[in-house]
Amino acid sequence: MRILLGSLVAAVAAVAALNLNGGAQSLQDVPPATETSSTLIVAELFTSQSCSSCPPAERLFSELAERDDLIVLEWHVDYWDRLVYGRAGSWKDPYSDAAYTKRQRDYNRALRGTGAVYTPQAVINGTQETVGNRGGDVEALLQPAGHATVDVSIAASGDSARVEIEDYVSPLQRNADIVQLTLLPGQTTSVPRGENRGVTLTSKNLVVASKKIGTYNGTATSVTIQPPNNGKTCAIIIQERSGNQLGPILGASYCS
Repeated sequence: MRILLGSLVAAVAAVAALNLNGGAQSLQDVPPATETSSTLIVAELFTSQSCSSCPPAERLFSELAERDDLIVLEWHVDYWDRLVYGRAGSWKDPYSDAAYTKRQRDYNRALRGTGAVYTPQAVINGTQETVGNRGGDVEALLQPAGHATVDVSIAASGDSARVEIEDYVSPLQRNADIVQLTLLPGQTTSVPRGENRGVTLTSKNLVVASKKIGTYNGTATSVTIQPPNNGKTCAIIIQERSGNQLGPILGASYCS
């Protein structure tokens, strides 16, 4: 596990504590689930092509992407791009984005009480986190959300598609974001420099764009979207946010 912008000892202790108690508390007091949810489990990986601990996590999440009960998202952060690894030099991850690093920090403020970040990190349903290359720990968290969720359906209509979001079990304390993610379904990169020099990396559902397309207050709503082309796919997530902290994912769906 690679740690940046924080004490190594403190970060390891924090991760260990979270693993012992099953993850941190949700940001907001959303209603608990009253029955087994049919909403897909959302598994996010924060990673970098410049991190030597990350290839096993990317292989794990590529396998998870084949499961029908999961939505798997791979976010490439940018803070490893500046690392110089001896004579191997540095490697700027072509899919890294400062906005994805911010997303990770916003999660960590809510889940770990710190803006410090590390890779590889897995976040499940927006409410629990663990080290992304620890297969057993990740698998243990791949359970239906413990909070109430909402069904999201997407129907194509010509060049556009309609996103339908059902009523939530109760009004939300604050609006949730409706976010469209553009994904590369599969990507292989041979890394010539940096910590992963000579390694060929394979990713699935790699996020290449993220855009807020609306808000959701708990009342049934619909949004028209333009699905991507040129071999890309997309996903929709409904997620609570409070300032610079991210909350639970209330619903999600692939676009097709």
